[in-house]
Amino acid sequence: MSDEQIDIIGMGAALVDVFADVTDADLDRLNMPKGSMTLIDTEASKALLDQINIHTSTAGGSAANTIAGTASLGMSSGFIGKVANDPFGDIFAGDLSEMNIQLFGHPLNNETPTGKCIVLITPDAERTMNTLIGAAAFITPEDLDENLLKQTKVFFAEGYLFDSPQGAETFFKACDMVHSGGGKVALSLSDSFCVERHLDTFNKALAGPVDMVMSNDAEAKAMFGGASIQDRVTAMQQKNIDGVITRSAAGAVIVMSNEVIEIAAETVDRPVDLTGAGDQFAAGFLSGVALGKTMENAGRRGAVSAAEVIKHIGPRPQVNLQELIASAGLA
Repeated sequence: MSDEQIDIIGMGAALVDVFADVTDADLDRLNMPKGSMTLIDTEASKALLDQINIHTSTAGGSAANTIAGTASLGMSSGFIGKVANDPFGDIFAGDLSEMNIQLFGHPLNNETPTGKCIVLITPDAERTMNTLIGAAAFITPEDLDENLLKQTKVFFAEGYLFDSPQGAETFFKACDMVHSGGGKVALSLSDSFCVERHLDTFNKALAGPVDMVMSNDAEAKAMFGGASIQDRVTAMQQKNIDGVITRSAAGAVIVMSNEVIEIAAETVDRPVDLTGAGDQFAAGFLSGVALGKTMENAGRRGAVSAAEVIKHIGPRPQVNLQELIASAGLA
């Protein structure tokens, strides 16, 4: 049990991003459509790893990417996720440790490997992904540290968590622990298909313990319906749901019961890779929430953080976000 207060705790799938360079001929040989994203099992993962040359392996996963951002923002940060007691699990834990992020959860000790996203990159920079959920699917309430969560200012979970057999149960128990200590709960909808898979559970979460929902407009449409973003904003206010809807270059809308705040996107002349923009917007925004900033300040923090990550390849910041926030006058 921990006695240390942490600003922000994330929970979600603990995945290792594994990168390898391949040719179009390699993809044909592997029978993989270029640009596809496929869920694979343990045996398929082993077979694929045997046929490629890995050049980089780093900790990944949506909520973990957000927590990497909060750490870069100077927030004391932690992550609850399930890895196996194997080399890829060591990579995940080691990467988080280098960022001063504490990893919570008991390692899985069976034949199930650490989850991984195997990213095959062709010379045209197109990415073809094969994802093994692996150990990440086995998160349980036993992985929660009640004392820690009672002292957490902001708890952030990804919707993908509900794909795990005990993910929803673990989420709701974590929320109870966080609220018992006065902390806030934020939930990312993750993607529109995730919303469709778990609509009833999402509705239960948003009507219950979730203080703030994070989504892009496609996810918000799947969740709240409506022909326009204004329809979705109205639906959220009618249901007394606070949250943020991001809209890429159109910025973001912060929705509160009695207020709607539009946040402009930061200008980026040459976006390189949009991967991770939503994750880093969440990092910036939640840092503001944890620090008790205004909603406008929190939203601008999100915009600055998102703008940094789309300037380079990869979903995590490559510069100190805390310094960017200070230079933007948002500290």
